[in-house]
Amino acid sequence: MAVYKEFARFYTQTSWTEYSQRMAERFPALLERLDAHPHTLLDIACGEGTFAVAMAQAGFAVTGVDLSAEMLRFARARAAREAVPVTWVREDMRTLSFTAQFDAVTCWYDSLNYMLTLADLEAVFAGAARALRPGGLFIFDINTIYGLTVIWQLERTLLVHDTPDYLILGRNSFDYERTIATIALTIFSREAEGEGDDGAGWRRIDEEHQERGYPLGEIRGALARVGLQELACWGSLREFTAPTATSGRVWFVTQKA
Repeated sequence: MAVYKEFARFYTQTSWTEYSQRMAERFPALLERLDAHPHTLLDIACGEGTFAVAMAQAGFAVTGVDLSAEMLRFARARAAREAVPVTWVREDMRTLSFTAQFDAVTCWYDSLNYMLTLADLEAVFAGAARALRPGGLFIFDINTIYGLTVIWQLERTLLVHDTPDYLILGRNSFDYERTIATIALTIFSREAEGEGDDGAGWRRIDEEHQERGYPLGEIRGALARVGLQELACWGSLREFTAPTATSGRVWFVTQKA
């Protein structure tokens, strides 16, 4: 789980933050569709805070949780720049300590795929259920097995980002026995001081990220075991349509009994 240490500062400068921004833009319509009116919100694996800060700007009382101290440092800075109150907590999402405090819990952008065992995934679900008030909603997305085995593997080697100050390369692979995808990131970063011709040197950073895909049946079983009732499962958040065999990502809406 020791990822996003060196990578955090690059993540905040790239298009990876765009997904959280899109979710923030679509979240009000999603709640309207559900006829839900939450006030308190827990954002699990909040990262650098794009979604959490946007929700605070929209009037929610927001708590953001992440394991990465580096990502939370950027989240705090974002909230300070936008002058909105957000409570930031460094905590492992497998061992959440909240009890009946929130009207809604969210978890976005592959975060649950980082749970490499079904027991860990179910532990996150159980923590989300504990954190919710009765009737509260847990809304999340997760990459499908198809997304990781097919869509991800269409580009085995890719240029992720290329700027004058850093270059990010990715190499994709997949373990079919464990249904785990691995993206090995190599970052070349221009440093402020060095021996280069222009007065700056370059540093290489390597970080490996693994994501596991789960059959929808296993996800549903884990949700049921912790007392979360499925209200919806969509393969398209734009169309609000059911998942298909070629859906790369699914969105679940669940409710605490």
